[in-house]
Order: sequence, then C-alpha cells, then structure tokens
Amino acid sequence: MKRPDNNKITALYERLSRDDELNGDSNSIVNQKKMLEKYAKEQGFTNLAHYTDDGYSGTNFDRPDWKRLTADIEEGKIGCVIVKDMSRIGRNYLEVGFYTEVLFREKGVRFIAISNGVDSTHSESNEFAPFLNIMNEWYVRDTSRKIKSVLRNKGMEGKHLTSNAIYGYKKDPEDNNHWLVDEEAAAVVRRIFQLIIEGNGPMQVARILTNEKVERPSYYLAKTSIPNILIRRTG
Repeated sequence: MKRPDNNKITALYERLSRDDELNGDSNSIVNQKKMLEKYAKEQGFTNLAHYTDDGYSGTNFDRPDWKRLTADIEEGKIGCVIVKDMSRIGRNYLEVGFYTEVLFREKGVRFIAISNGVDSTHSESNEFAPFLNIMNEWYVRDTSRKIKSVLRNKGMEGKHLTSNAIYGYKKDPEDNNHWLVDEEAAAVVRRIFQLIIEGNGPMQVARILTNEKVERPSYYLAKTSIPNILIRRTG
C-alpha cells in the first residue's frame, strides 16, 4: 500500500443534498465527517482538512468547497482525497470521471471512496469505479423521472403544483386544490400551439399575439413566456 504523503493535505470531502436528507442520517455531514476522520487516522493519514458542501445536488459541480478543493489540487497542495462513497463527488458520469480519472491522476492525487472499496492505488478498484459513476448518474435520472411522474399525476388529478394557476387555467372557487380550464385563456394557448406548428418561433408568436391585441389580464406575453406555456402543456 502506498504510504500517505504527510507533507500534503489529506482532503476529507463531504457533500449532502436535500434528496440525501430524505434517506435518513447515514449521509449526514456529521456522520460523514466522523467516518472520514476515523478511516484517515486508522490508515495513518495526517494533515487532515475538511471540505464540505451542505445542501448541494450531486449534479451541480459549482459548489463552494468543491471549487476550493479542486483549486488546491491544481496548486499541488493535496496528496489524497477521501470520500464516503463515489456519489459524494457527484452524480454525473463524465464530470466525476474527469476529476477521478484525469485531474487527480495528473496531479498525483490518491483517491479513496471508503464504502465502495475504491482506492486509486489499487488497479482492481480502478476498473469498476467508472461503472459506479454510471450507476450514480442513473440514480439521479431515475429519481428525476419519479418526481416528474408524481407531479404529472397530480396535474392529471387537477391538483395545483404552484400557488398560482398557470396560464390557461383558473382556481376552482370551491376547491383550491383543483384547477378549471379558463376558456378565454385556453383559446390563446391553442392559438400559440397553432402558430408554433405553422413554423413561428417564440418571438414571432409573441409579436403576433401582441398585434392581435390578445386580452391577457395579469399576464404579459413576452417572448420568454411562450416556451414556458409550451413546456407546461407538453412536459
């Protein structure tokens, strides 16, 4: 086993997203820190430093401490990066692969994902690490699909997903959880779809509706509004 470089920082990276919080305390920042510190000390690592991103999705790599960590790696300050599991780095196969298989190697940084049994100094673990990245990305996509399915089902049941009814609908005066079709606005929505089918872009559609003096109480048909209407009807 490669001996730790005591002259460089051993980075203990923790990340927690809102989705992780739903799975219980096992992924909590406190538990991640305890696990990483215990492992690092048992394995003889010193000069430990925590890099922590609390409340950031694994698909978002624009995280304060992740950026600080990668900057320190670029400057040659880091000897090893230790995480609880591969998904703490992120849940995007290409992004995670770039860091663990390209940047870390170029900078001579050892990488360890404890729960996955991944250690970049062990060739056998390097072979299956990319597959873990793929599965982590699939997890995000599957979760996203499930959330969209729940929202779609609520919509089909007439339950609103926002505080205000979207354009083309109005709240049922007898049930705030139910939307009714606003026939006047719905006619405009149908007109928008027809214009799009005829080959007009959002800007052209907005201009046509403005020229037609379409009535739109409390709703401004700017060019950015047209795509939103289309997405809500087709999503």
